[in-house]
Amino acid sequence: MANDGWKTYRLGEVTENYDFKRVPVKEADRRPGPYPYYGASGVVDHVDQYIFDGEYLLIAEDGENLRSRKLPVAFIATGKFWVNNHAHIVTGNVLSNTRFLAYLLDRIDISGFLSGSTMPKLTQGNMNRIEVRLPTKPVQDAIVAFVSSLDRKLHVNLRMNRTLEKMAAAIFKSWFIDFDPVHAKAEGRDPGLPAEIADLFPDTFKDSDLGPTPKGWKPGSLGDVADSPRRGIKPSDVPPTTPYIGLEHMPRRSIALDAWGWAEDVASGKSQFKEGEILFGKLRPYFHKVGIAPVDGVCSTDIVVVTPKAAHWHGYVISLVSSKAFVDYTDSHSAGTKMPRTNWKDMSRYPLALPPEPLAKAFQDHVAPLHKRIGVNVRQNRRLAGLRDTLLPKLLSGEIELPAADTIAEEVT
Repeated sequence: MANDGWKTYRLGEVTENYDFKRVPVKEADRRPGPYPYYGASGVVDHVDQYIFDGEYLLIAEDGENLRSRKLPVAFIATGKFWVNNHAHIVTGNVLSNTRFLAYLLDRIDISGFLSGSTMPKLTQGNMNRIEVRLPTKPVQDAIVAFVSSLDRKLHVNLRMNRTLEKMAAAIFKSWFIDFDPVHAKAEGRDPGLPAEIADLFPDTFKDSDLGPTPKGWKPGSLGDVADSPRRGIKPSDVPPTTPYIGLEHMPRRSIALDAWGWAEDVASGKSQFKEGEILFGKLRPYFHKVGIAPVDGVCSTDIVVVTPKAAHWHGYVISLVSSKAFVDYTDSHSAGTKMPRTNWKDMSRYPLALPPEPLAKAFQDHVAPLHKRIGVNVRQNRRLAGLRDTLLPKLLSGEIELPAADTIAEEVT
């Protein structure tokens, strides 16, 4: 029966405390190195030495985040690292699993244990008095193993997406930036491509305003192969369950957009986009926020929606606009000092040596499966994260038991 064997403890009864080992180091005295230097809300620097090695639970000791909870107030640190005196450091004892405590503490109300009117503080004494309700240690271990298995699937998909992105970017750079197949044919070498693709590349270069470019390629610009549809929409016309993507949802230097919110909180005009279209963060473009829309939805007007003029240009366009060279170009052409913005007009003028359409089609055939797999992984991670976030509070409270959670997970995954 759920809740059998659950008991209420004070945190000090189920943890070992290592605050005595903490050593703050002034920024001026830190020497750069490979080891994370933790503060109240996570890593604040990297240093050349460490004082902890293993798996520990760090709990914020002070800071506004203790009240706002915008970031986790309890998080796991593993491996070799340093901790300053703004975070308590503990581990579970024989009664508790360290990660179980991390899950629990980040979800319970600790406001009654905070002191300080201006700057919130969680003293060690008050921290030790926080009440936690725990099942037996074996049950805690099993719950942690279950959640960890979901997290591993998430991380596997993330790593796979990074690999797929690198593969597509490497092919783009080889074919359209470095012109490796053209160089190989010009030097009488095998370009290492299937004959039907190798035949699409010339074996000579010609001089142009862009420098030596493959013979037969035409001078042009991004606007020749892509456009930016203007689909403005009023908040009153957006159903609340519509996916919403703002700049805050877009990762840096990754075309896999795996986070979005909902239009229920939208209070100003937005832009519509369709699944598969390209989203480019135009505010502070140096943040390099570019990706493929994973769903239909609406986005912030600080995001430019880009669409290829023909389906076979999609791989070329996303590879181009997500490249460092293009992002650097938009940054240099941005208007505004504190809040620089680019725009589609300037983006569309980016100069190119345009390859023949058959070559663009061949490239699309190469990278489309990679981009499709990225989209599949994104949607699967969305389901996994939703499953984890739904089941974890119920497991932590004893509302459901692990066998039921396993059954739900199998049905979803």
